[in-house]
Amino acid sequence: MKIRMALAFTACIVMTFLAISAMFHPASQAMGEGGYAGKQSLLRLDKTAEQLYQAAYTNNRQAGYKYVQQLEKQMDSVSLRDVAGQSEGWRLLEDSVSAVEASLHGGRSGTSWMLEAARIHLTTDALIRPQHALWLQYEKLMLEDLQRVKRAWNRQTGDGAAAARAAMDSFTAHLAKIEAAAAVQRPGERIAQLKERMRYTNVLLDAGVRGQSKQDWTEDSIADLRDSLVRLFDDGLAGNEEPAFSPVAEARPIAWVLLLGAVISGVLAYNGWRQYKYRPYGIKKR
Repeated sequence: MKIRMALAFTACIVMTFLAISAMFHPASQAMGEGGYAGKQSLLRLDKTAEQLYQAAYTNNRQAGYKYVQQLEKQMDSVSLRDVAGQSEGWRLLEDSVSAVEASLHGGRSGTSWMLEAARIHLTTDALIRPQHALWLQYEKLMLEDLQRVKRAWNRQTGDGAAAARAAMDSFTAHLAKIEAAAAVQRPGERIAQLKERMRYTNVLLDAGVRGQSKQDWTEDSIADLRDSLVRLFDDGLAGNEEPAFSPVAEARPIAWVLLLGAVISGVLAYNGWRQYKYRPYGIKKR
């Protein structure tokens, strides 16, 4: 009896130790270190993007060329894209970096690549601060744009359609600035829907300038456009949408097997101890 108790107790201790060791296995540690390294890489990317924006703001072409080269080198890492963001957002970020480089090579002024530099900065900021990204502040501005469109369209004067179309230009410019940042955080379907409703609204407003649009059609289109805008900024997901940032699941089946074995061994050891306590000498055969 004593031997069986000792074996069960020893097995319990050994399996518990192995289960704890499996949970803190070097592979798991490496995964954590890899996540930390990826986060640091994103921070460096955002820092470079901010420096590029400052260079564009001051029209410092030499500094701008330096930072755009750094961005291209930093974005060359494929593993970096696995840390955060959706592929469409990364593609748009690449397009903006290429546009800045083309502007610099073409000898254009700082204002020509200022928009692209702003897009880059907003996108990298969204990658590292998904809950408090700068692009989220554009919701109020764009809602105000649509409010001006609606007020202009409902004017009783003859220039209402033209004024509404001019207000839509502000909305379009704001969307162009945040599109890449939104694309790294939001499902592509939302952005595509918003752009399609924006296009249709512009078509109706252009027809209104020519006196060929119906009042109720345009009003409904503006309302639908507003709904799509609100949905874009909503961080909730519909049933058919996937999150842009999903935590990495770490499965450790061996750890759970060992832990379960430790529990079973512990129960057996405790049961053996109880039997030995009340019947320390067992039953001897004659």
